[in-house]
Amino acid sequence: MTDPVAVPVQTLRFLADAPTLAALPGSPLLDAPHTPPRARRVTQQYYDSSDFVLARHSVFLRMAKTRRGHRLELHMPDGEMAADIPGATPDLAALGPDWEVAVTTLLDGAALHPAFITDIKRLTRRAGEVEVALETGSILAEAEKQYVKEVVLTGPGWALYPFALTLTKKFPMQLQADSLEGRGAQLAGAPAPRQVKAGTGLTGMPSLDEAVVDLTQSCLSQFLANWPAFYRGDEVGAVHQMRVSMRRLRSVLGLFNRALPSAEFSGFRNEAKRIANVMGEARNWDVFLELLHEGPAAAFTTEPGMASILEQCREYRETGYEAVHTLLADPATSRFVLTVEAFLAKHGWRNGVPVEALDSLTAPALEFATANLLRLHRKVRKRGKHIISLNAHDRHLVRIELKKLRYAADLFGGLFTAKGKVKQYAAAAAGLQEELGHLNDLATARELLDRLDGSKPETARTIGIILGWCAHSALADDALLEKRWKAFTGTKPFAA
Repeated sequence: MTDPVAVPVQTLRFLADAPTLAALPGSPLLDAPHTPPRARRVTQQYYDSSDFVLARHSVFLRMAKTRRGHRLELHMPDGEMAADIPGATPDLAALGPDWEVAVTTLLDGAALHPAFITDIKRLTRRAGEVEVALETGSILAEAEKQYVKEVVLTGPGWALYPFALTLTKKFPMQLQADSLEGRGAQLAGAPAPRQVKAGTGLTGMPSLDEAVVDLTQSCLSQFLANWPAFYRGDEVGAVHQMRVSMRRLRSVLGLFNRALPSAEFSGFRNEAKRIANVMGEARNWDVFLELLHEGPAAAFTTEPGMASILEQCREYRETGYEAVHTLLADPATSRFVLTVEAFLAKHGWRNGVPVEALDSLTAPALEFATANLLRLHRKVRKRGKHIISLNAHDRHLVRIELKKLRYAADLFGGLFTAKGKVKQYAAAAAGLQEELGHLNDLATARELLDRLDGSKPETARTIGIILGWCAHSALADDALLEKRWKAFTGTKPFAA
């Protein structure tokens, strides 16, 4: 008899207000309990080194009291382990030799110390295959305290995401992308979360059907992974990476929609564009302020209107970041993520594939990648012909097509065996994109300057200085652009 295949279990966290936590237990969306449900209090002590080496590697070691002693639990990015121990201090040997070595290697001789405590009351209910937990309590680190009010859903993806959509329609909630452990570690003094760049693309020999799931989820994961950094760390880097994740999502869904036409793909692309545009406003002011500080503001330190211009830019930037805060707090943004995940869980694109074309889903993604990479390469070359003589708008169009090509190369490049050629091609494309990006930043700077108040003579003069600086920089970059274009067109596509 064959053992049943284990269905992967996933977890979603949501921020919940007091009315939601009060009303949810009586909701008909939940299964009727066989016995009156009772909340269970769980208190766990987390341990780390004085410099939080475990947390910095997303490793968390915790202990909780049990009737017979203590429960020691280890969570690592590649797995988890637990053991019952009699003592009140962590005994790594109880986890087994492999896990013990993994932790002691990270510690490198550093001693473990109590870092923070999670004190949570947990009321658990069911909704079919999904466990619904209401968690209230706090995270404690010495004199610091952070309250927790959350709803936690756990179950297989095919049941989890549709239920989450139904639940959040009745009870609008924002996804909580930050773990209890991560929040606790920072509360105790660990470094703030950092921006999360895009992960590696496809590897191995996946089918087109598998590629749709893997690459779409990769983009969504990058989007959510940057929420902690936005709220508690590098907000500038986080906004940039969230915007990149939505652009990558829009690009890859565009590729899939060509082969597997779907109204959902089109809808998701539109929503990804909307989110990216909100991020773009904040990002544009970040880039412009950096350009000013490194260029005109540094060269014209005594210019009387410069301070006013910089202050106006900072005000626009602040408004842009407020819009990002509003966007992420909007339950509609969380519902977008859930809707895409639910579509992936049921492989919704299969519904639009004619019976005679179903074989395309099981065909190697390498075939799909090859055709699209060559098509995108030809499109960039065609649009960028005579690139030096193109105006700013047409150069921007070249840049858009090049970004689509770059995203496709990053996402599908791992499927090709000629790794050296992949790397060489990626470097040539990256160099061209960097130069086109710089020129686009200069063009955007001129648009942003039009929004500033130059009614006073000193600010009008400063705006003129900045415009001149941008115009001179754009002219000086033509030689480099031509060099980068020749390097790109002279590099043979690795998909050929």
